[in-house]
Amino acid sequence: MNLRIGKFGRQEAASAVLIATFFGSCFGADPRALFEHGNASYLIQILASIQALLLFEAVVWALRLRGGLDLASLIGRSRVKAALTVPLALALVFAAMQPLERFLITITRYVFVDSKQVTVCMYLLPCLLLLTALGAETLMRTSRILLPVLLISIVGALLLGVGQYRTYRIYPIPLKEPLRIFTASGNFQFSTIPPLLALLCVGEGTQDRMAMRSAGRIGAIGGGLLAAGAYFALAQSFTYLRLRTMPTPFYDMLVAVRTVNPTLRVDRAILFLWLTGGILTAAFYLYAACVLLCKAFGMRDIRPAAFCVSTTTVTLMLVLFYDSETTDGLVRAVSRFGWIPLTAPFPFLLLKKKRRQRKCAASV
Repeated sequence: MNLRIGKFGRQEAASAVLIATFFGSCFGADPRALFEHGNASYLIQILASIQALLLFEAVVWALRLRGGLDLASLIGRSRVKAALTVPLALALVFAAMQPLERFLITITRYVFVDSKQVTVCMYLLPCLLLLTALGAETLMRTSRILLPVLLISIVGALLLGVGQYRTYRIYPIPLKEPLRIFTASGNFQFSTIPPLLALLCVGEGTQDRMAMRSAGRIGAIGGGLLAAGAYFALAQSFTYLRLRTMPTPFYDMLVAVRTVNPTLRVDRAILFLWLTGGILTAAFYLYAACVLLCKAFGMRDIRPAAFCVSTTTVTLMLVLFYDSETTDGLVRAVSRFGWIPLTAPFPFLLLKKKRRQRKCAASV
């Protein structure tokens, strides 16, 4: 099978998971749902990362018991493998759409003001298609190369706004209602589980299960802490009432810094660096969805699947962008209930019994 998984090390896999965790969390969440009851987004991020790690550890434990390296081997030859695979693949496609949709809004609003969304998407499509078709090894090594640059841009952007931070903007923190924070963190799993799920889909390319587990831990913890720090800085930049009305709060934070300090005109350069991270995140998710579908339905070449999934993703982005009512309802539904199709197949996978390997007496 020409799935283009290849071989990659722990550093490459951890870099891809870290990038996907940060950009999926910071640019994939709906601000209206995240800041609905207060400014505790950083607490929600930490709890959601912990929950995603627990689910990841459970799947790795199941793989160790049943002798597999990836999620497809855990699904095995079950008669309901399509029913288990399709929700996971669709969840990965929608998870890839979310950060790209935010970047599409930002670019057409602040940078290419007179350009149409279709024109911008025509530049995104070749990038997604090429990265998805080239496979896991290219994605992982590209993530490893770009990780230092992206980290510098993220940390630099947060440091630029230090003079604008005010601690009183963090309030109100709904600590009096911890159940509400826990519920919000459960809904936020749609942003924290996909990086680990994508790693599980391409686990065949890692050295072994220990390397995959170590890479998942490093990437999820590093990306989760970085995203929590970014949300903590964002909470000190704007009140939660204002954050609920911002479609792209992190870029608005950069614009606020540029307004106060006109000499620091680095917001657009940082935006395009972040766009690179968003494209890598989306391509990582789409490639993992292609691997799941190819292994489940016996497709021997991933390139046709990559073409179909990439074009479908960009088309859905345009449909949702132009149909504002549908977009509003879908974004709210995904933010609140997207974790259900993402996590529903896992109980069946974890509870599925291992097939007997010994031959019965009648067949001897």
